[in-house]
Amino acid sequence: MLGARHPDLVGRLMIVDALPFYTLTINHAATSETAAPHATAMRDWLLSQSPEQIVEFQNASIACLAKTEAVRPALVVAGINSDRKTVADAVYELMITDLRPELGRIRAPNEIVYAFDPVFGIPAASVNTMYRQVYASASDIHFQRIDDSFHFVMLDQPERLSSAVESFLNQ
Repeated sequence: MLGARHPDLVGRLMIVDALPFYTLTINHAATSETAAPHATAMRDWLLSQSPEQIVEFQNASIACLAKTEAVRPALVVAGINSDRKTVADAVYELMITDLRPELGRIRAPNEIVYAFDPVFGIPAASVNTMYRQVYASASDIHFQRIDDSFHFVMLDQPERLSSAVESFLNQ
C-alpha cells in the first residue's frame, strides 16, 4: 500500500508472507465486494466469542500460523490480550482490501518473501504460481520462498529470513 500510494517515498519494498488481497486464500475468485459479507460475519463472530472460545480460537489459529511449537504459547497469549474490537476491525479491513489494482503504481523493486510447508497439502508449484499471479501487475519483482515455515517465517525460520533481509538491505 505504501509503495503504491506514495511511490516517490519508497526506494525498495520487502513484503513478507503477504498477499495484496488476503481473501484470495479463502476464495480465488473473491473481490472486495464478494468478500464483504464474509468479512462482516468474521468481524461479528470475533466480537461475539466468549473468553473460552477466544482461547480455543487463538490456539487453533496459531497452530496454523506458526510451525515452531515453542513460539506458539506467547503468540496465543498476545492474541488473547489484544483488544478484541481492534483485532476484529483489522481482520475485516484485511479481508476486504484488494491492493492488486494498485500494484502497477509501485516503481520500487519488490522482494516478496513467502512461506511454504507441505503439511497443508498444497503443492509448492501451486503456491509459487499463486504468488506470481497475484503480484503479476507489479514491475521489478523478485520472489523468495522459505520452506519449512508457516506464516510466521520470522519465528519458524529466523536465520533464513534474517539472511533474506540482510541480502535485501545490502543490495
